[in-house]
Amino acid sequence: MVLTFFDISLALSIGIFTGLVLQRGRICTNTAFRNIFLIGNFELFLVILITVTVELIGYLLLSSSIIPGLDFVSNPIPFSIILLPLGGFIFGIGTVVAGGCAGGTCYRIGEGSLKSLLAFLGFTTGIGLLAIGPLSDLMIEIREQTLWKISDQAPSLEQFFPRWVWTILAIIIMFGILYFYKNSTKKLTHLLPRWTPIVSGLILGILGIFARISSTSTGREFGFSTTDGIGNIIESILLIDPSNIQWAAIFIIGLISGAFLSSIQIKEFKLKIPNKVDGIRFFGGGLLLGVGAMFAMGCNFGHILGGIPELGISSIVAFLFMILGNSLGSYIFYIKLKQKIPDSTPGELNIIFR
Repeated sequence: MVLTFFDISLALSIGIFTGLVLQRGRICTNTAFRNIFLIGNFELFLVILITVTVELIGYLLLSSSIIPGLDFVSNPIPFSIILLPLGGFIFGIGTVVAGGCAGGTCYRIGEGSLKSLLAFLGFTTGIGLLAIGPLSDLMIEIREQTLWKISDQAPSLEQFFPRWVWTILAIIIMFGILYFYKNSTKKLTHLLPRWTPIVSGLILGILGIFARISSTSTGREFGFSTTDGIGNIIESILLIDPSNIQWAAIFIIGLISGAFLSSIQIKEFKLKIPNKVDGIRFFGGGLLLGVGAMFAMGCNFGHILGGIPELGISSIVAFLFMILGNSLGSYIFYIKLKQKIPDSTPGELNIIFR
C-alpha cells in the first residue's frame, strides 16, 4: 500500500514523540529487567506495565467502535511452540550483550552512541539474514510446522474471557505495583525529575494507542514494533524502491529523530566512540537481537508494547522468555564475569547477588 502524505506525517510524528519519551524517560526493557534482577528495582518495569495498561484501555475503546470507520480486530502474533520461546530467550540474552533492547538501542543512537549504532547494524543484519537469507525458507517451514492455534487462529486471551476482563485485571495489577512503588525507597537517581515512570508510562501508552489507530488506517493492523520496520527498510534498500517504505519503517526513522532532537534540546547529545572490543560485542549483541526477533516474530517493542495489548498469548510467552534470557545474561555478564554495571543500575542501591 502506498502511503499518503498524511499517513507518512502521522507515522513520523508518532515516532518522534515516542523517541522523545524513550530518551527523556530512559526507557529500555534491558535496563528494566536488569534492575529487577540485580537491585530489586521496579521503576522502569512500572513504565512498561503502565504503558500496556493504558494501551489495553485504549484498545478496549477501539474495539467498541468509538472511531467511525475504524474496524478494530485483535491481531495476535503467531505462536511457534519452538521458535517463539527460543527467540525470546535469545533476544533477552542479546539485550545484555548489546547494552539495550530494540527501543533502547534506537533512542541511544539519537543520543550519539556509536556503540548502539553498531548494535542496530547487528540487529539489522540478523533480521536480514533470516528474512531474505539462505535460512529464511527453513525458518518459515519450521514455524509453519510448529504453530499453535486455537480454533484455527493465533492463541489469544480473548478466546477465554472478554477483553474487558483482562483490561480490569491489568488495572488492578498496575495499582498494586504503583502502591509498591510509592512506598519503595530504592529510587533510581539517573531519571529526570519531571519524567517519572508514571508520566513516561502514561504518555507512551497514549502514543501506543495512536500508533495502533494510525497504523491500522494504512492496512497494518498492529501498533508498536521495530522488527517489521527494519525488515521493510532492508527490503526497500535492496529493491531500490523508496515507495515501498511502510508505516513501521517511518515510525523507526521518527523514533531515532525524536531521541536526537530531545537529547540536543536538553544538552545530552554526545558522540560516544567504542573501542574495538566493545564494537565487536555490541554488533554481536545486535546480531542476537535480530536472530531472536526473527525467531519470535517480534522484538521487545513488538511483543510487549504491541502484542500484549492485542492479548496475544505468544507475546506473553515471549515476554517471559525475554526476562529469563536477560536474567541469565545479566548473571553471567555482571556477576560471573564481573563486567562494569551501567550507571542505570546504580550500585549504591545494593547489588542483590554480590
